[in-house]
Amino acid sequence: MAEEERHSLLHAEPRRGHHGVGAPRSARPAQMWLLLAAALAAGVVIGRGMPRDSAWLSFPRASAARPTHSPPPAPLLRPPHPSPHPPPPPQRAVPHIPLLPWRHILNESLGWAELTVPRFLCADADVTTTYWYRWRLFHLHMRRGPKAAHCPADGCWVLTEFLRQIFWSGPHNTIVAPAGHHIMEGRWIYDKTVIDDYARFWFGGGGFRKQYTFWGAYALWQRSLVLDESPAQGVSARLFDALVENYHDWIRTHFDPREQCMFQSCHADGQENSAGLDGCRPTINSVMFGEAAALAALATALRNASQRQFFEEEQRRWQRVLTSRLWSREKRFFMNLATPPPKALHREIREFNRLRRAREVQTYFGCLACERGRTCPPERGYPNGQLVPPRELMGLSSPWYFSAVPRDPEGSRTYARAFEQLHHPDGFGAKWGPRTTERRACAYNFSNRAQCNWNGPVWPFETSKAGTALINLLQLYPEQPHAGRGDFDRLLRTYARAHTRSHAEGLLPPHVDEDLHPDDGYWITRRKLHGVHPWPNTGGLGSPKDRLRNRGDHYFHSSFNDLVLSGLVGLRPRDQYLEIYPLTLISWFCATGVRVRGLNLSIVWDEEGTHFSLGAGLHVWVDSNYVGTSPPLSRHEGTGAPRVRLGWAETSGRRRFVTCPTAAYSQAQAHWWDC
Repeated sequence: MAEEERHSLLHAEPRRGHHGVGAPRSARPAQMWLLLAAALAAGVVIGRGMPRDSAWLSFPRASAARPTHSPPPAPLLRPPHPSPHPPPPPQRAVPHIPLLPWRHILNESLGWAELTVPRFLCADADVTTTYWYRWRLFHLHMRRGPKAAHCPADGCWVLTEFLRQIFWSGPHNTIVAPAGHHIMEGRWIYDKTVIDDYARFWFGGGGFRKQYTFWGAYALWQRSLVLDESPAQGVSARLFDALVENYHDWIRTHFDPREQCMFQSCHADGQENSAGLDGCRPTINSVMFGEAAALAALATALRNASQRQFFEEEQRRWQRVLTSRLWSREKRFFMNLATPPPKALHREIREFNRLRRAREVQTYFGCLACERGRTCPPERGYPNGQLVPPRELMGLSSPWYFSAVPRDPEGSRTYARAFEQLHHPDGFGAKWGPRTTERRACAYNFSNRAQCNWNGPVWPFETSKAGTALINLLQLYPEQPHAGRGDFDRLLRTYARAHTRSHAEGLLPPHVDEDLHPDDGYWITRRKLHGVHPWPNTGGLGSPKDRLRNRGDHYFHSSFNDLVLSGLVGLRPRDQYLEIYPLTLISWFCATGVRVRGLNLSIVWDEEGTHFSLGAGLHVWVDSNYVGTSPPLSRHEGTGAPRVRLGWAETSGRRRFVTCPTAAYSQAQAHWWDC
């Protein structure tokens, strides 16, 4: 076809009824293909060398000469301007954890757990089973009790220690001894009203809060770190005045002006017949540090400068007591300082006796149901003003539970030597958990006729405190050579097996009771109550008609799931970021639906990357949106999951997610993402 004919064909006026504007729609594609073929035959260049704003087709004029050379090459495309934020990570689905496989563990609590608690699964079957059992335990001990204007018709919530009614309990069968554990465990449930009601019960005039040592302000502060953006929010801020009053009330009655420390009997510490007996114990003095730290944080959030200054000085005061009065350089351990009860405490006891309210405060001192003429522990007690000889687990757990030990690198290395006794066979180490008194002590397992003893048995109350102490040491303190994540991993797994593999008369596992034999794995007080060898009729116990024979059924005197979520999973909320530092050697775990400051978190750790098919590493989701993955530690960095930090707020649609170079602690940097 000649050039003129092609031009006339391309520019001809379309006729109606033919393949032009007036043609049917079905005919238009054929017309377009015809035009395109003609254009190509005419040497039309498509999209080459044209400005970006030109038409995508360009036709030569009729008079234009046909090009005799190749068209110019296309210009090189410049890469886009680099974005200040990396592209979002690919989306990955959060693994689903059904509860039906544990319905035989949860039983009547299955429906409650479906709606109320985070879900968890890991490679260790004992840990997973115990996790779900402990939520059933929590639910079993929830009881409607106090009546108040804000409560429903059936009353507000409280939590109990025993399921059966106990004659030494307070209103609604409550006992304050494990209340700190209750609050720490309950900070992870979705229903805030349970712990809110419980806190108002203790500090609103309902419970016997001085019957045993109690760390209410500290536990509520730790709960607010998980739930609230600021301690000024939530129930702890509304109870601030009552918490301050409670703090001063303890000093009024238990402060020893001669030794300048807090006195507590072992019985009122909830540790009857401990090997170290009464005195300025590391327990109560560490509690006072924790209470002061909590109240200082609350005062800061509430902008109460005078109270903040006062409680910051109180923190330093109780830390000096621990390091200068209760630390034994010889034994490298925090010990009990033997002292008599203060006169103010005797006056309070006499006053409560006069009012016939003696059960509201503890009245027992020294060794209970012990033989007369004994020498170990001394019948008249240890010499006043001296540190007692035996190491006790509470001297290891309490100072670090409340982070009362100095955090400078030198201090951390010095005091952390106490953890060398945790798994030592002559120290606290045992098959079924840490002993409450070191095995080498002469007062270990001393003879008496009491129901409960803290002279050697494994008590979950103190085991859970030791677990939290390890978490704080490894997550908050500078690196030291005396304890590592392997120690926490061993303690948690042993603690789980105490639930799933121990022996309890009349019950199948999982179960938790009062005190466990450290070597043989049976519940000692339960066996006494059942009159089983070697304790038939011990202290008048063991009668089949005794209504308290099974008082230890599903005993809620400790925490476990708080250790899983804050230690094994490693959640540590801070002011500017959320840190995730798993302290476990387990090869994989998955925690979903964990509520932290309004965020719905899911965390997966898979060492090999094969269990969840997500790849090796630590994977994190926020509100079901995938945030990022951190690879496993390299061989020279250690074993286990990495430590990561996650920003609270999103920036330009992204949430900052960084991996710390190693799992070791580092001091705070100028920027939180600079680990």
